[in-house]
Amino acid sequence: MPLPGLNRITDVALFVSDLQRAIAFYRDRMALELKRLDTGFAEFWMDGAILALWEEADVRRALDFADAPRRGPHAMLAIRVDSAAAVDAAHAALAARGVVFRSAPRTWPWHAYAAYLSDPDDNLWEVYCWIGAPRTA
Repeated sequence: MPLPGLNRITDVALFVSDLQRAIAFYRDRMALELKRLDTGFAEFWMDGAILALWEEADVRRALDFADAPRRGPHAMLAIRVDSAAAVDAAHAALAARGVVFRSAPRTWPWHAYAAYLSDPDDNLWEVYCWIGAPRTA
């Protein structure tokens, strides 16, 4: 049984090396609206959750991670849309804004039609829709 108040994600925070560069990417390329800006921190309010950007150097110092090495992406954020046409439209719109994709839209073995992109800090994003029944083990 979930603990009261702890059964939904309200914020996703990405650690970024250059806050201004990351803000520019999410504001100018992904067309998100900046809602809150603080020293080393920014928020974009999205449907269902807040996307937060934290300057990695500030977080590493504050939480005593100063000596821990950074090792590539640790998570992927995903946006599920209703159809393959919506994936294609999102891909086209974002690519026109200068977003570079790691993969153009295509059907993957896990029965998703998806495109993948990275932000300037290599945080991985997926824009997808389900197109078939789940694989069985």
